[in-house]
Amino acid sequence: MNRNKFFRLSAAVVCFSLAACVLLPSDSKKDLTGEYLAKKSLSQDVGEAVNHLSDDIYTEIFSLPKVYTLPWTLAVPPQPNPDGFKKETYEDKTITVKCWKEFVTLPSKKTVHANFADIKVGHPTQLRTAFAGGNYGNSKREYTTVMAAANHAILAINADFYNCRTGGVILRQNILYRSKPFGIDTLMIDNHGNFIVMEDNEIIESHYLENHEIYQTIAFGPWLVKDGKAIHKKMDQYKSVSCGQYANNPRTAIGQLGELHYLVCTVDGRSSLSSGCTTNELADIMEMKKCVTAYNLDGGQSTDMVFHDKIYNAVSNGGERKLSDIIYFATALPEEEWD
Repeated sequence: MNRNKFFRLSAAVVCFSLAACVLLPSDSKKDLTGEYLAKKSLSQDVGEAVNHLSDDIYTEIFSLPKVYTLPWTLAVPPQPNPDGFKKETYEDKTITVKCWKEFVTLPSKKTVHANFADIKVGHPTQLRTAFAGGNYGNSKREYTTVMAAANHAILAINADFYNCRTGGVILRQNILYRSKPFGIDTLMIDNHGNFIVMEDNEIIESHYLENHEIYQTIAFGPWLVKDGKAIHKKMDQYKSVSCGQYANNPRTAIGQLGELHYLVCTVDGRSSLSSGCTTNELADIMEMKKCVTAYNLDGGQSTDMVFHDKIYNAVSNGGERKLSDIIYFATALPEEEWD
């Protein structure tokens, strides 16, 4: 790189950094807005611009691998490259997804049919959430396949069906929509993509969201795996939405395997092929698959896994149910950089 270009890029970094210092709050707290309000602040715009600029400059000056990022907001990500899809995999510079099906024999010797996806992303913003109809607070419900296609998801699963209840902590894509104690284990995903689980009462009382960089919360539960070990609960000990924990049902879980490395599982149920499992048995499955942390999502007919815009699991009770929200994984590679 010539000296003129170096100094020009350096000056740009200084200018944007000064702008960020003026416009960004010194402690960069979350925009804890009121319920039903989801506005992206000017400080977030500037912060994203600085991040993108600095990524490009560091890449050019120091020859570092380029880091691709997405907005922290509900903005729709780029479309995935069609050439990146194979039968059960997807890969580009920013994400790899590998799906498979298998019969899993549980410690109880019962066998169930399960569907898995191993996902590695380059940046935490690629683990995303979306609402039916594109915004929070409405009564609209859509099929997982519809929400996945609308948001260019490579892989999507059902989330927590948030609009079936009025309690819980609901923070999505950096905006807090609801903070009402409900007494359930809540999954928090921080700005580094790491999973933290805590009861919502404790989150609210400790002002955890205000004091930590949390990007998403999911309010269903229970907590399945802690520090690599399955959590087994008695029926009266569950801190979760009531979901027939001791009955055999279709189930959905999400787990973290390592840094920016995740595992999604759906267990088929209510059929001659697979009866389903309890949440304790789901915890066993996620421990067997080496999750460090794992969390139970909505289940039953809500259990959906969508890959490449198509249902991957065997949905129970006659087919897809319309839901209020999804968790999904997206590419951060812009179309102009497709190989």
